[in-house]
Amino acid sequence: MVKKKKVIYHGREFIIELLDNQQIQIDGYVFSPKVVQQAENRFKVTFGKYSFILEKINGKFYLEGEEVDINIRPYIEVENSIINSNLPKNSNVKAPIPGKIFQILVKEQDIVKKGQELLILEAMKMRNRILAPISGKITKIFPKPGDNVFQDQELISIMQNSKE
Repeated sequence: MVKKKKVIYHGREFIIELLDNQQIQIDGYVFSPKVVQQAENRFKVTFGKYSFILEKINGKFYLEGEEVDINIRPYIEVENSIINSNLPKNSNVKAPIPGKIFQILVKEQDIVKKGQELLILEAMKMRNRILAPISGKITKIFPKPGDNVFQDQELISIMQNSKE
């Protein structure tokens, strides 16, 4: 079963999904973190060669000992707002981290489903699957295989299906 949470971190909203295969998906990007519980409310989280300590003390979160402004809410609020909107929307898929485009798995005008792999981004000697955040039609693919991209650089534009 997939668990979803809406997380607000420093004023920015993220949808976090805990996938069944010990991976997490953040706004459509899949990561394979290694999480080791060191104490009841203390965890060491490792992404590739990067690691940090995350703690929860008296209802507050601390990252590497510093309190972080984070708010976690059930995902249902987000699902309800999506259901209530009938207008087609564009979703711009952006690079979660800097890297190199290893492979593009779709082409312009393709119809994709939410969660479908769009491309593979190679970063820190790891290949990261970039997934469609919504179902819809690919309207524009910006990079080519082999291109270097920056964090938050627009990769693919998707026009949401009007029935979603």
